[in-house]
Amino acid sequence: MKKKIVALGLAISLLVPTVVQAATSYETEIEKGVNFRSAPSTNAYIFRMLSKGEDIHVIEKYNQYWLKIKVKDGTEGFISADPQYTDYKGSSPGSGQGTTNTKADRIINFAKSLQGRVTYDFGTRNPSKMIFDCSSFTEYVFANQGIDLKWGTKYQQNAGSAVSKSNLKKGDLVFFNTTGGSGINHVGIYIGNGQFIHNTPSKNGVAINSLNTGYWNTHYVKARRVL
Repeated sequence: MKKKIVALGLAISLLVPTVVQAATSYETEIEKGVNFRSAPSTNAYIFRMLSKGEDIHVIEKYNQYWLKIKVKDGTEGFISADPQYTDYKGSSPGSGQGTTNTKADRIINFAKSLQGRVTYDFGTRNPSKMIFDCSSFTEYVFANQGIDLKWGTKYQQNAGSAVSKSNLKKGDLVFFNTTGGSGINHVGIYIGNGQFIHNTPSKNGVAINSLNTGYWNTHYVKARRVL
């Protein structure tokens, strides 16, 4: 009886196809040393320098300036699309040219992915250790989608164009005064449904809070649209 069961099991296993995950093909070669960055921006964190002769996989041509790539240790990031750096022959930009709404969603999703990974320290901008203050955090998040912001609320509060609280859209920067005096000293990103995401000392990291009730409602000052 046992022999029949074993034989039956073997027969069934032979009929079930084996699922094999396709391996990544590293089809593109680095022809000149190039910085491998965390985001499509010259201000983005540099993972390392890719050396001549190294093979990479091009995920997409993000836009005319950047290639989104994957290296052999699995890390994904961006390098210059200038043809002097690789033998890549593609030409059409990929999803990096998406609509404003799509880009806003990507910014928000990236910010959310940093929850539990980022710590807060006033006056700090350290992507390698994931330590930011509120405005270096927004700078880092927006740089991931190729949007350059200056570090500091004094600069970001004048970026883009003014937008009223009643007309907020996903991806808008929202500003606060938490000291009781004049001026602005905190910034976050509006994510929709009356909420925003920010790097805050009260949590020592990334948090999502209501913009329309409680503390942040009473300390709200204004918003700017940079997308």
